[in-house]
Amino acid sequence: MKRSLIFVVYLLFLGDIHGQIQNKYDYFLRKTQIAGSNESKIVINKNNGDTTFQAYYNSRDVVNNTHQEFTKTYKGTPFFKNGWYKGKVNTDGGKGIEFLMAFNVQKNEVYLVENAEKEAITIKPQQFTIAGHTFNQRNRVFFETIYDNKSTILKEHSCTLSANGVAEKTGYETSGGVGEYEGEFVKSSKYFLLTNNELKPLTRGKQLLKVFGSKKTQVEAFAKTNKINLKSENGIVSAFKYYDSL
Repeated sequence: MKRSLIFVVYLLFLGDIHGQIQNKYDYFLRKTQIAGSNESKIVINKNNGDTTFQAYYNSRDVVNNTHQEFTKTYKGTPFFKNGWYKGKVNTDGGKGIEFLMAFNVQKNEVYLVENAEKEAITIKPQQFTIAGHTFNQRNRVFFETIYDNKSTILKEHSCTLSANGVAEKTGYETSGGVGEYEGEFVKSSKYFLLTNNELKPLTRGKQLLKVFGSKKTQVEAFAKTNKINLKSENGIVSAFKYYDSL
């Protein structure tokens, strides 16, 4: 019942966003704010082209009659592909509905936005597609399907905020200068083989060959002949494509 109500909401504002799908960087999104900040947004650094995440702070202490207003800038963002993209959410009936979407990898949350004047809403779909990448929810975590044939390979995206070690500022300095950030959003990923509805972690490199069992020698020869890098995503997929063809 709850899921049905959610999709009723989708349908109510579907007409408003149709034809408005685009990629923008200046949406304020309160739910993605850095702890203690009032608002945050994605901004391209005009000096070096970096995609950055800006957190805006505005605090007033009535008792001491003080007011602090400043912005902290972080390199990178917590978002998949660092932005908002055209995406689809599937209804229970299998129909895909298009939205302007963002996937917060750090918080494992999906956002939809109706238009530039309204704030995004947070959803937990069973499946969604963003920028051509399809994700499915398993155990409350979103996994990207990167290969699906006889074998199925899933990719788990993760993101952590790494501090740069600079001493905390008072709030009155200008932050976010060229090459100067409060920290950085660092993204990483893990790969899994889906077998009998269970996830088996995959090790990159030559250790990956162990998963092919009796066909290990054949896959190894194939990788060597074709100079396939088993540490890369393309290499992992290529190895499994060959394995499935045997």
